[in-house]
Amino acid sequence: MKQSPTAALAREEEWQDDSGAAGAALEGVLRFLRVVQRRQKLVALIVAGHLAVGAAYYFTATRYYESTAKLLVIEQNPDQLSSMGDQAGSDNVTANHQQIVRSPVVVREAIQALEPQHRLDLLGVPSQRWLEDILSRLSASSVRKTNVIEVRYRSKEPEAATAVVTSVINSYLAFVDRTHRGAALDIHEMLTTKHAQLVEELDAKQRELQQVRNEVGRLVAAGDSDAVDPMVARALKLNDALMDAQAKRLEVEASLATVREALASGQDLRRYVALVEEAVGQQMLMSAMGVAPDDLALIAQQRQKLLEDEQELRRVAPFLAENNPTVTALNERIAATKQYLAGRHVGAGEALGGIGDSELGPLLISMLQQSAQQLARLETQLTDSFEAARAHALEQSSGLIRLSMLERDVARLEKLHDVLFEKLETVDTHQLQAPVRVTVIEEAMPNERPVSPQLRLVVLASLCGGLAVAAGVVYAQDLLDDRFGSPEEMSRELGLPILSIVRQLNPTGGERLEAVHMFRDGNSPDAEAFRTLRTALTLTGDVADRIVVSSAEPSDGKTTVSSNLAVAFAQIGKRTLVIDADLRKPGLTALLGLKGQPGVTDLLTARGEMSKLAPGVVRKTDQPGLDVIPAGPRRPDPAELLVGPALTELLAWADSRYDQVLIDCPPVLAVSDAQIVGRLVDGVVLVVSPEKNHRRLVSRACESFLSAGVHVLGVVANRITQGGGHGYGYGYGYGYGYGHDEPDTEDDTPIAPLRAA
Repeated sequence: MKQSPTAALAREEEWQDDSGAAGAALEGVLRFLRVVQRRQKLVALIVAGHLAVGAAYYFTATRYYESTAKLLVIEQNPDQLSSMGDQAGSDNVTANHQQIVRSPVVVREAIQALEPQHRLDLLGVPSQRWLEDILSRLSASSVRKTNVIEVRYRSKEPEAATAVVTSVINSYLAFVDRTHRGAALDIHEMLTTKHAQLVEELDAKQRELQQVRNEVGRLVAAGDSDAVDPMVARALKLNDALMDAQAKRLEVEASLATVREALASGQDLRRYVALVEEAVGQQMLMSAMGVAPDDLALIAQQRQKLLEDEQELRRVAPFLAENNPTVTALNERIAATKQYLAGRHVGAGEALGGIGDSELGPLLISMLQQSAQQLARLETQLTDSFEAARAHALEQSSGLIRLSMLERDVARLEKLHDVLFEKLETVDTHQLQAPVRVTVIEEAMPNERPVSPQLRLVVLASLCGGLAVAAGVVYAQDLLDDRFGSPEEMSRELGLPILSIVRQLNPTGGERLEAVHMFRDGNSPDAEAFRTLRTALTLTGDVADRIVVSSAEPSDGKTTVSSNLAVAFAQIGKRTLVIDADLRKPGLTALLGLKGQPGVTDLLTARGEMSKLAPGVVRKTDQPGLDVIPAGPRRPDPAELLVGPALTELLAWADSRYDQVLIDCPPVLAVSDAQIVGRLVDGVVLVVSPEKNHRRLVSRACESFLSAGVHVLGVVANRITQGGGHGYGYGYGYGYGYGHDEPDTEDDTPIAPLRAA
């Protein structure tokens, strides 16, 4: 059998969904195991605490000793002794005797038979609670697929446990012997008495049933339980007819009142013809207007013919052309029928139009009055007939109910008589032995080894409990600590590559470009992370000549990354330009000591050609091949400046003059500047501080770039400390605006606008 492509595709998609779900579950388990590994000290502490509690319990808990005895329960058949009877019946017998062993009657007798020195477990317990206390330590269970019952009891002393088990078994054996002694004779006598009483009662019921049958004289056949008595059925039909007549009369009277009101108010009575037609019938109305009944039948016949022809046309139209003889004939017949009906409607309308309001009103009222009188007479006749039928039905129903009850009683008594008769025939009056035989196959013996507490179970429970609590605590802490546990976890959850991992950098102590690690000491281990970032961006498959460097939150180190990355590009001979597009908090401008210099805001507000304006704001640095365009003086509308066409012209000019262009933008969650600039470049590098940023904020930052159509090249994990892989602190601040975390020392004196040369 060939498999349909749709079914194969559905199965393939289902397999992919299952594999994806399994992969996600496995990934979740592995991630949780990594979290447990990071918090292994906490896990070890919790498990050790549980083991300590378990050890304290083991050494301080009361020792309990258990004694066991075994009973063999054999079911005896009427003909022979056998322990290989029906398995289901044997299981039921064994289950019953388990309950008997722990029954209050047996246990009370066992408690009374105990010696005082063996009532150790009952010391300090009120006598009314002795039964409950013993039952809490006593158990009776069957060995699987056998008729053996194990009776167990736990006590603080081995001898006391043995004494209780022995006393319970002796009490149980005595109870079984008393219960089954002379059982067959008692059963036979009881059945004989019951049979005689039943025969007498059955004869009386049969005589009474025959008498009632003669009195009622039923018309239905015997055994027809669903048949309805004719008198009752007649009363029900008359009641239905009476209800219909009353409803019809009320409808006609309402129509009569409506027509009279319309006639009195001078309304057009032709609007009420349809109402009268519904009340008195179409035939009566048309006859009053001079339309013959034969015409009505002919009109109805033509309408039916029209419906049949239209249905046939709809059926054959999809398969035959319009000029097909069959289609043509159907269209002609339909047109002729419609023309005929239209003519008949016109004739009826003319007949109606020929009657004036002075004649139409009395005519309609007369027809409605006549119909109302006829319905009133019919209602009176139906009422009389219904009352008479109801009286007969009530008289007949009482007898039928009595007859039905007697028939059910006789059937029940006959069935019970047959059952008792069969029981009497099967009872063997000579069988005096009990239906079961119980033998003690293992007597209770003292056990000097305590069964509680057990060292193995205590250790296992402590370990399992400690691991469960530790897993819950670790999971709760992981939910509360919403930070990335590692760069690998961050890459997996964001779906972005980790371009570089930057350690926590110590200040160089220099100023301007001397504060940049790549410039101050390019061979240091700290600088190696920025060379790795440069290599990752160079070797990526995407074009990355114009790059935006941004972050999720303020103080994540984006300015540090952008400045060091710019020096790294310049050191390999690339002509590099860094643009400080953080117009609210120009950290790069402050780092390089370019505050108060013309910059980006001047270019975005100036008029003229960008190729002539831009060179005037470019600032050389001590690093050969590295130029900087500072942010410029602050403006009240930085986002509006970035949206304008001047930024596109600036980036185009920079792309034509430099090999590598880096734009330092504000955090994406603070303002929308990074999204605006990101749409004009090749990609964005997102700087993340795993020990500071929360997962949901970093994920929201990536989503904001993706929703704006910005290509994210990857993530730089910044400020990774030596112990960062074992968890991060909790709590963070968030805020971004003018002068955030920056001393207000900038000279806001306006600078003359740039003009093209």
